[in-house]
Amino acid sequence: MGASFHGAWVEDPDVGDVATRLGADPASGVGCRWADLRSGLDIDENGCLAWVGRLTENWTQIIFVGNPDFEPLPDLSSGNRRALCFSWTVNGVDDLYYAVDGRCRTVFSVTRPGVRGGPDPHALDSYASGLQFDAQDSSWESDPDLLPGWMEYCAWEERRLEEAPSEGDYAGTGDDYEGMRPEWGHLLELAVNGYNPPIATCITSALILVGRVTGRELDEAWLEGVHTRFRV
Repeated sequence: MGASFHGAWVEDPDVGDVATRLGADPASGVGCRWADLRSGLDIDENGCLAWVGRLTENWTQIIFVGNPDFEPLPDLSSGNRRALCFSWTVNGVDDLYYAVDGRCRTVFSVTRPGVRGGPDPHALDSYASGLQFDAQDSSWESDPDLLPGWMEYCAWEERRLEEAPSEGDYAGTGDDYEGMRPEWGHLLELAVNGYNPPIATCITSALILVGRVTGRELDEAWLEGVHTRFRV
């Protein structure tokens, strides 16, 4: 889930009702854990699964797997409900969208401080206190919880790229990493999968904001639970 994520939250505790508004047959739902989500299914690149589970007394959480080719918020928020949607891939982080009663109310940038859009651009501001939404922020460099060795790895990687073959040559050979410290292997894997400390802070802040709206953050207890899988 680190390389890509597409989540939605809707103010409706009825999983079957949520499935219907996603265009799925409630009777087709299968209870499963995250590790078994694709079990027994052949999902092509255009297919999409929705893993749907109750989050709080009033909210349901949805994690999409695959390529949802539709915008779920209008239907999810219909009937005077609130709904949110947030996603990212290795290519970038999307805005946080907030809808009420079938209409988008707020487009909230999680990487550019103060950038808001929509007819009610400041509707989520009260939930954003103390959170960091700035992809250019450098305060992470002094974070005591920063992964050990990350700064050294980044400096080495920057030098490696500067010394790479000139334009027209392929710089991605295995020889490029011969001088890398063995203990940096997991850091390289994280980097390849899109890990970036200021972006990670922005993503974490967005999920905290969503948790403030819904009353519960996306947490390990929910992720380790059994929820209902639908094809949508």
